[in-house]
Amino acid sequence: MLVFLLIFAALSGSRVSNLSVTADGRDIKISWEMLDQSGIRHFNVERRMAEEEVFTRINDRAIPLENSRKYEYIDKTVYKQESALVFYRVAIVETNGSVYYSDTAPLGKISSVRRTWGSIKSMFR
Repeated sequence: MLVFLLIFAALSGSRVSNLSVTADGRDIKISWEMLDQSGIRHFNVERRMAEEEVFTRINDRAIPLENSRKYEYIDKTVYKQESALVFYRVAIVETNGSVYYSDTAPLGKISSVRRTWGSIKSMFR
């Protein structure tokens, strides 16, 4: 099965599988799994709001390579944005400096009520 996944990933041009974006309270969890980690230095997570044309890196520090092949990043700033539709992707930085990107994963519409509730809850933490 793993051999099939690696062959499929090579043919499709992506080594990222199971990219998902889920809302968890006021935070957004971006998670992904790497099929092949050879030659990878680190990862960055990028976000694009619906009205924007380009993706912007949202992590402060590079996400280091791990043996587990499963990764996640928590976006704690999305509820402070005005847009309701958000897109995420993972930038994979290789040891030779090359960068390639995962597919894009959307997060469904975030209601303004939910954004406001997240902001109110954060005041009491």
